[in-house]
Amino acid sequence: MSAYDLIIGYRADDSYFDFAESFLNNGISVSQLARAMRLGKPGEQAVLKSKFAFSRLRFEDAELVKKKQYFEKRQARSDEANKIYQQIQDQEDDELYIQDIIRGGITNDDPRIPRNLS
Repeated sequence: MSAYDLIIGYRADDSYFDFAESFLNNGISVSQLARAMRLGKPGEQAVLKSKFAFSRLRFEDAELVKKKQYFEKRQARSDEANKIYQQIQDQEDDELYIQDIIRGGITNDDPRIPRNLS
């Protein structure tokens, strides 16, 4: 990653850490984790890693917003994601679990590994 000026990935959010924890506790499969990470319109966050990346930024505009309005939107998004996540957990899944990975024998070309998680 040191060769990059900018990295874009999933937004850091407690819900997503819960999904990952479920995977690490062998509660959901890799494919269920991949589906869960897309719930609730997770959004993305960007990390600027270089002076060059920072030098390319410019301020355009700002406006005041009411905290309550955006908190309610975030909460509704989170609630919907949690509801769907429960449905994902309830689905039977004969896929790849962390336990399988720990036991070994999984190769990089295993068809049970999602190739595009973002």
